[in-house]
Amino acid sequence: MRRLRGVLVPEILISVVSGAVLALAGNALAALTGVLSDSRVPLWVFAAIASVSMLAGFLCARLLPRDATQAFLLVSSFTRTRYLSLLLDHTVRSLDRHGVDLLVKLPPYDFNGRSQILQMDALRARKDRFIGGLVVPRQPERMRRELLEFCAGLGLPVVFVDVRPFPRAEDQPERTAFVGCDPDEIGERAASWLGRELLEAGKERPSLLVVGGDAQTGRQERFTERIRELVSPVRLDVSEEGRFTRESGRDIVDQHLRHLLRRAQGLDAIYCTNDEMALGALDALREHEARGNHHDGLMVVGVDGTPDALAAIKSGTPFRATIVQDTERIADIAVDLLLRMGAGERVPAQNSVPTTVYPPR
Repeated sequence: MRRLRGVLVPEILISVVSGAVLALAGNALAALTGVLSDSRVPLWVFAAIASVSMLAGFLCARLLPRDATQAFLLVSSFTRTRYLSLLLDHTVRSLDRHGVDLLVKLPPYDFNGRSQILQMDALRARKDRFIGGLVVPRQPERMRRELLEFCAGLGLPVVFVDVRPFPRAEDQPERTAFVGCDPDEIGERAASWLGRELLEAGKERPSLLVVGGDAQTGRQERFTERIRELVSPVRLDVSEEGRFTRESGRDIVDQHLRHLLRRAQGLDAIYCTNDEMALGALDALREHEARGNHHDGLMVVGVDGTPDALAAIKSGTPFRATIVQDTERIADIAVDLLLRMGAGERVPAQNSVPTTVYPPR
């Protein structure tokens, strides 16, 4: 109902104003016709003037300022990442409860952060349509200047979600906030869970593979630091070629397993910095097992807590655990921050949502 009022009330007011303008112009035309019927000026001149006046009045009424009821979401790619699609779904639902529609801007290609700059320019050109927006930046360390210029030119509240573009709150532009999970906390939790499992299994000098990417690097950096502290000595290989997709995770793990097989070496655990790549790792393991190359006791750990990951864990696969990010809570906080900034309130610049481990011990 609130959403309907936000859309219908302005339209009704515009219709009333338009009708009033047309009625007044019609009455004026009738009066002029009666008064000037004996005038030497041709009647068609007055008719033309009245017609132009009525048209101008109608256009003015249509152009009366209206309250924006739409927000934007600029994201790198959600079609290939289950976590981002969940975040999008919860964001839509949260905004809808406040009577706000969502426009999603998805770059046509997704190789680096530069692809988002074109979308930011388009949004800035249409800023009068929006109350503000949410941005999931891609490679923000390479486009911080553009992000600063975008926020300054937009002049509207912006909430950065999931990826923190400015490490320090004092570096953020005015009327912006960040909400998401702390990448260091994610890496810490993953290392603590996996380190405990390896120690309890009595693994000596275990072999680990970390599958990360050029985004969310804190997840893999903190993991490698902490796992070396918990389990020493450890043989650790890190790949930063993952694109957070299932396909990239499968290919990286497949190549690594082939490499270890040629050297007659084993693998004890795989840590992937999102669940899509962890599911890809699981695909690679299944393919190797189908060829007779078994990896008994190998553990896979992911990040996000997506439904597909939880199902794989419950079914007893090598996918053993995931660090859960609460997408519903992140979306609700992001929308709340956006609306509060739009109302002129000051909000915390950086907001972290705690993570959990599934399954709980």
